Amino acid sequence: MEARQRRGFTLIELLVVIAIIGVLIALLLPAVQAAREAARRSQCSNNLKQIGVALHNYHTAVNSFPLGASQNNRVYQATGTSYDPWTAWSAHGQLLPYLEQQPLYAAINFDFSPEQDGGSSNAANRTVVLTIINSFLCPSDGNAGRQNTNSYHASIGTSVGVGGFTGATSGIFAVWYSNGIQDVTDGTSGTIAFAEALVGDGLGNNRGGKNPASIYRGNGVMGTGMNEINLYDANQNTTQVTDALKSCASKFTATGGAIVDYRGWRWAGGTFGFSLFNTVQTPNGGSQYRFNYCRLGCNAGCNMDNGVSAPASSAHSGGCNVLMADGSVRFIKDSVAQATWWALGTRSGGEVLSSDAY
Repeated sequence: MEARQRRGFTLIELLVVIAIIGVLIALLLPAVQAAREAARRSQCSNNLKQIGVALHNYHTAVNSFPLGASQNNRVYQATGTSYDPWTAWSAHGQLLPYLEQQPLYAAINFDFSPEQDGGSSNAANRTVVLTIINSFLCPSDGNAGRQNTNSYHASIGTSVGVGGFTGATSGIFAVWYSNGIQDVTDGTSGTIAFAEALVGDGLGNNRGGKNPASIYRGNGVMGTGMNEINLYDANQNTTQVTDALKSCASKFTATGGAIVDYRGWRWAGGTFGFSLFNTVQTPNGGSQYRFNYCRLGCNAGCNMDNGVSAPASSAHSGGCNVLMADGSVRFIKDSVAQATWWALGTRSGGEVLSSDAY
């Protein structure tokens, strides 16, 4: 009886099969990545919704929203005090009991600030300050939680250069100052409370010590050659603000200026750029302004307590998640008109916005 000869794949057939598998993977991979990003974006939105619920529970308890930054002693010793506005507890820290973080809140010594200076945690609160809270991190941002621990920022509205100083801002939050729903005369559904922002990548040429520095769009710039400007509302001098943003953009290069990499440094710090932002740049800066923070008159080594801009930004395609003062979360497109974005930032500007404007 003649033995049957088994026939295997020829080389050409094998190559065809491999090519088909490769094509299928290439077709499926974007869909898988898109599905994963959709889930991450949804989780980011849920994180903001939790903050929104906490804000309103806090408001119910004390009849106001939290301070954007509280007043605490920076000096950790038997004598001496220094109540600096750039070393204060954030709204995040004040909201902890309403975010299922009561044990962490109880561990805070509010007699002292979260940090002393220059990114150094205060000895009285070091354990709390260095604690990572997952609900304060956007899962779409691969850098969040590595060095910098906060993705969500409270709005000071269209105020410029007042992040490190005390007193009211055009937004809901401010340093050593609080507002309630009664102060949001533009309506809570049309006023931004919080927004997400990319954190720095740790490769700047100040704290990161890199040269040349990374001009990743989550980083920022200091020392643009212009003097600081201070405006309660950017609308008071739009030309001055535009000139400042252009100066920031021109300095945001790997070899020019001081590239700062600590946007979103600590959730505990009630500091502009750490846990506070303004609505001067539109989300992600559009095509013109790709920096994530800018301070005009101070060079490397300065803190992020002041600045012309610390915008909303994200790793999501096309826009950012934003928490409105009524507790709703909306996805605002990068293409939103600047006038609309500024109007959404102010709590009492008297602007009238249609529901389809953003």
